[in-house]
Amino acid sequence: MQKDNLMKGAIPGVIAGYLFLAYAGGGMQDMIGGMVNLNDFGGFILHIIFSAIIGALYTGVFVPAVKLGNPMITIVIGGLIYGLIWWILGGNLIMPLVAGGDVFAFGLGPSLYGHIIFGHAVAFMVAARD
Repeated sequence: MQKDNLMKGAIPGVIAGYLFLAYAGGGMQDMIGGMVNLNDFGGFILHIIFSAIIGALYTGVFVPAVKLGNPMITIVIGGLIYGLIWWILGGNLIMPLVAGGDVFAFGLGPSLYGHIIFGHAVAFMVAARD
């Protein structure tokens, strides 16, 4: 994992994080902030930081490990897979563990769709830059 590969995904991650919050609404940043006793603005900042890290992991770990070949397949299938991975890890494991909720509840709704939007947006922006 090279630093250059990580950096390629950080900015797309931030932009995709904004798209996620635009779709999911203010309640999501309030929930994220509430996990660590921050207000909704603190939750927003935390979400953007997480988004940059997760975007960097997309280009630094996911893309080199999962070679789908065609850029369109990478955007459609890779973005879907990456979004689902973070919905499972972030929305159904890490967040409930930190906040004291039900682990692996797998509720359908803004979190699922927001993570899929995030995955596709990151995949699209990374493919467009290459």
